[in-house]
Amino acid sequence: MIPKKSAMNPQFLQQEAIRLGATDSKVINAKDIPIEDAIVEMCRPPACDSYGTCANCPPFVMTPKEARIWISHFDKGIFFKIDLEPELLFSERQFRPFERIFRIASQLEQRSKELGWKHSWTLAAGSCKPVFCPDAPCEALIDGGKCRFPDLARPSMEAIGINVFKLAGKVGWSIHRITRAADPKQIPSAMLAGIVLICTGNNLNDPQRQIFEKVKQNK
Repeated sequence: MIPKKSAMNPQFLQQEAIRLGATDSKVINAKDIPIEDAIVEMCRPPACDSYGTCANCPPFVMTPKEARIWISHFDKGIFFKIDLEPELLFSERQFRPFERIFRIASQLEQRSKELGWKHSWTLAAGSCKPVFCPDAPCEALIDGGKCRFPDLARPSMEAIGINVFKLAGKVGWSIHRITRAADPKQIPSAMLAGIVLICTGNNLNDPQRQIFEKVKQNK
């Protein structure tokens, strides 16, 4: 039995992220998460082919404006990452590390709720569609349809405007921009990141509750 005081300590969740497979994790203040409108524009083609094809991608997720309101009611964030070889992102197995980050995010969210963070919510990296539904349309976008993987699928941090590069820099992580045209041999390192946001839920006002319900429906 984990003492309640220890379980509700963000540092405990930080260690849980490592136990679940993260290379590193940091506890951050939610108010320090940088959200920028321009980040969402990077989700559009040709940068990303999933734009408009998945319920967890723009334009179907909350806007950066909504995200600022939404994240403002959270207290802390557990920012976690996995390091990987750059060559992997250019191989036939390129989506395996993305699936790994989605699974860590899902497990960490479930674990945080078990420990008492009842309104915890996680974001992953990249679009969930090529990871879980590469050859099928997103069921959540069909009238009356539901997500095939509701416990795993979720938006990425970038999808709602979070500047992952700035956030990584704040915690001292090395991060490099990787494009399709890049030479993996010239890239020093690669990483994928996710975050779990935690709060007591007692400070949700009406606009925040509306956004909260919208997010839950998308899931």
